Amino acid sequence: MTTPADTVEPELPVDRKSAILASALAVFSEKGIAATTIEDIRARSQASVGSIYHHFGTKEGIAAALFGQGLDDYWLQLLAAAENQPTAERTIHGLIEAHIHWITARPDMARFLFSRRQAVGPAYDPAIRVRTAGHFKAVFALLKPWFKQGVLRRLPAELYVPLLMGPAQEYSRQWLAGRVELDPQIVIEELSRAAWLGLAAAKE
Repeated sequence: MTTPADTVEPELPVDRKSAILASALAVFSEKGIAATTIEDIRARSQASVGSIYHHFGTKEGIAAALFGQGLDDYWLQLLAAAENQPTAERTIHGLIEAHIHWITARPDMARFLFSRRQAVGPAYDPAIRVRTAGHFKAVFALLKPWFKQGVLRRLPAELYVPLLMGPAQEYSRQWLAGRVELDPQIVIEELSRAAWLGLAAAKE
C-alpha cells in the first residue's frame, strides 16, 4: 500500500517550502501545536499531502524546520545589528535592540520559538542544539576582542547568555503573553544597560 510519504514528489521550490512553513506557523498560532494536524497545514498552504510528507516527513518535521528557520532569522538579525559597532557597549546595545525589534515584528514566530519544548520533538532536539551553539559561537566571536582587552568580564561560558539576554528574554516572554503593557521600544535602553552592567569588567 502506498502512503503519502512513499509518493515521489518533485522538489518544492524554496518559496513553496516557505509557504508551507508560513502556513504551519499561522495554524500553530491559531490552534496550538498539539491540536494542529497535517490536514490543517495542507488546507492553509494548498500544498498536496504527498508534498508535505515527502519534504517534511511529519508534523514534527514541519515544526522542527520552522523552528530552525525562525532561529536562523532571529540570530542573523541580531548579528547584523551588532557587527562593526565601535565599542563593546554599543555591540551589546545592538544585540538587545535587534532582539526587541525582532520579537515585536514577528510575535507569532517569537512565541513559537519560546515554546521550544512543545515545538521540537526529542528526535530533532540535538540538531537544534547544534544550530543554536553555532549562533552563540558567532556572537562570542563578535565580543572576543573586548574579552581580550579586559573590557568584558571573563566568566564561565554558561553565564554569558543568561547575563546578556536573560532580562530581555524574560521581558519578551511577559510581553508576548500579554502580561505587561510597557511599550517594548522604551525598554531597550534599560535592558541594554542591564546586559552591559552584567558583562562589563569593573573599572580600576
